[in-house]
Amino acid sequence: MDDREILAALIARDETAITALDAAYGRLCRSIARNILGSDEDAEECVNDTWLKIWASVPPDEPRSLTAYAGTITRRLAINRWHANHADCRQTEASIPLDELDAILHGSDEISARIDRAELIDLLNTFLAGLDRQTRVVFVRRYWNMDTLADISARLGLREGTVRVKLHRARQKLRKELERRDLL
Repeated sequence: MDDREILAALIARDETAITALDAAYGRLCRSIARNILGSDEDAEECVNDTWLKIWASVPPDEPRSLTAYAGTITRRLAINRWHANHADCRQTEASIPLDELDAILHGSDEISARIDRAELIDLLNTFLAGLDRQTRVVFVRRYWNMDTLADISARLGLREGTVRVKLHRARQKLRKELERRDLL
């Protein structure tokens, strides 16, 4: 099934939509959840929760991109589960990307109060579009997919130090853009 057919099945409350979602986006969602949670079992539960959340939200929601919709839900659920699992634990590999961005977005509640969701999405899209392709891929793989530096460097054929520098420069560029817009 393509996205249009899956959405139609969800709207019609046809349970085959769940199987189609898993066939189309299960691998992506499991990868996102596994990178955040570090556990196949937790990732599988998170993906199942994603399908349940999509089932409950469509309708009334009718996402333009099921890929982005499923990925976003999975990511949010995985981060919430990670925080619940590690409330009083030491830092792990999965917490590092979150901490890296938190250093820039330490006032994210303030940012949210000053800017609406559509503006924030536009700001991030503009920021990402302004990066060269390789840096954009590195940034998204690190902060969206939560890939490790080793995974990114192996996938792109770069040294880990190069990946680290690209991420640092991209974060600095994001900070400057937020400051330029008086959001930090």
